[in-house]
Amino acid sequence: MIYTLRHVGIIGYLLMILSMTSCAGFNPDATEETPREDIILAMKIKAKLIEAEELKAAAIHVEAANGSVRISGFVETESQRKLASSIIQQFPDVKQINNQLKVK
Repeated sequence: MIYTLRHVGIIGYLLMILSMTSCAGFNPDATEETPREDIILAMKIKAKLIEAEELKAAAIHVEAANGSVRISGFVETESQRKLASSIIQQFPDVKQINNQLKVK
């Protein structure tokens, strides 16, 4: 199987997320550990953002807690900012999106 640099980056990011099982979420009601479902949701969202050619996903940070997703970081255009939200809306487990992306 041939892996491109993009595939290696995605795999590396996913492994990093999986290793961070004790990170706290942004929800003040959350327990000390982020529930596994939140980590998996954030990981899936980040992977979809990385797949989007129009986005520079490396500059987008994703946090999930109890169905709420917060994205932060920087994008080049307002359309990229909106695209990130529309990608996240495709996930049925997402109840709320807090888009804090800033346009450079």
